[in-house]
Amino acid sequence: MAATRRTRSRRAAEGVLTPPLDEPWPALKEAYLLVRRNSASPLARLGISLSDFHCLELCARSPARASALAHAVGVTPAGATDMIDRLARHHLVRRAHDPNDGRVVLVQLTPAGGRVYRDARRYEQAALRRIRSRLTKPERRALSTGLAALRRAAAGSLA
Repeated sequence: MAATRRTRSRRAAEGVLTPPLDEPWPALKEAYLLVRRNSASPLARLGISLSDFHCLELCARSPARASALAHAVGVTPAGATDMIDRLARHHLVRRAHDPNDGRVVLVQLTPAGGRVYRDARRYEQAALRRIRSRLTKPERRALSTGLAALRRAAAGSLA
């Protein structure tokens, strides 16, 4: 038993271990965490987290309500307020009243926020290119097919 575990651990470290087809979840979780780590590391040099980056990305598209940012980033409304406060202190976003409804506050990207967002996007794309370059074309195709199927299944479970 211990020898089997050691063999599995060595194979996993070497990237050889293939999970059973009916149990891909541990491998999916590990891959997700590794991709996050690869993306987050360069962002830290800019002083932002992945959640901050996602917030800046959404604000780069258009000004957004804090509640919409909370939902999209996957944080609580209080967490979104903390994130927005931190980004505002660093002059990356600002709060402004919605011109169509003065009661609504929108979060907008500042020029400095736009520069940090563009740099962060370049870092993220470079990290993902490095990962992609380590996959063969058949592996990329299989990954795309599998992820599309997973998205459909997960979206169907929300109904």
